[in-house]
Amino acid sequence: MQRLFDCHMHTTHSCDATATFDELCESALKYGLQGICVTEHVDFDEADAGYGYYNYDAYMADVKRCRKKYGSRLTIRTGVEVTYQTEFIDDIKRFLGTYELDYVLGSVHSIDHVLVLDPEYPEGRTKNEAYEPYWQETLAMVESGLFKHIGHLDYIKSIRSQEYGEFEVRQWLPWITKILERVVESGAILEVNTSALRKGHTEPYPGWDILKLYKDLGGTHVVMGSDSHSPSHVGLGFRETAAQLKKMGLALCHA
Repeated sequence: MQRLFDCHMHTTHSCDATATFDELCESALKYGLQGICVTEHVDFDEADAGYGYYNYDAYMADVKRCRKKYGSRLTIRTGVEVTYQTEFIDDIKRFLGTYELDYVLGSVHSIDHVLVLDPEYPEGRTKNEAYEPYWQETLAMVESGLFKHIGHLDYIKSIRSQEYGEFEVRQWLPWITKILERVVESGAILEVNTSALRKGHTEPYPGWDILKLYKDLGGTHVVMGSDSHSPSHVGLGFRETAAQLKKMGLALCHA
C-alpha cells in the first residue's frame, strides 16, 4: 500500500480557509494518511484578500503544538503556497530567504491583479487574452528557479466563462510543452492537485494528458495535494489518483 501524504492544505492561517490545524490532522488520520504539509497562502499583492495575512510565528506555534499532540501517528511538515507574480519577485525572494520551511509550492492565481477564477477576469478578454498571460506567467515562475514544486499547472481550465468552451490541451500545447520542458530541465516537480475533482472536473490539476507529456519529457516524480480549505477536502480522491499515477510510472514524493 502506498504511503500517502497530502502536501497542499490550508487552515485558518490562510484568509480563505475554515479548517483548524487540529481538524486537518484529525481528517488526515481518519483518511489513513501518513503525513501532511500545511501550505498556507503567502500573497504580496495588495489587491489580494490574503495580503498581509500570513503570520509565520502563529503558524509555527500550531505546527509545534500539533506535532506534540499527534506524535508518531502523523508526520507534519511546514510549508507555504506562494502566489507568484513577476512584479513581486523581489518580495518573494526576501520572504524565502527569511523563513525556514520544509516545502515551498509556487502557484499562479492572478493576472493583472485579478484572480483568474474570479468572474471579473474574463470580462472584455478574448480566449487568447485570458489564457496566454496565465501560461506566460507560469513559464516565468518556473524559469525563476525559486520553486522546486509547481502548483496546479492547468488551474486556468476552471476559468468562469461560458464563452470559451471546454478546456482543450491541444490548443495550448506549445505553451504547456515549453513549461514542462523547463520544469524537467530545472529538476522541479509537478504537484497533482485533486481539488479539481470537487470543482466539476473528472481529472486533477494538471490533467492526465499533461501528466503523460510530463512523463514523456523526462518527469519522474510528483507530489499530491488536496488543496483542502475545510476538513472534508483532506485526501480527496487520493487513492484513485495515486493508483493512476503508479500505472503511469510517476513516483510520489512526500514534500
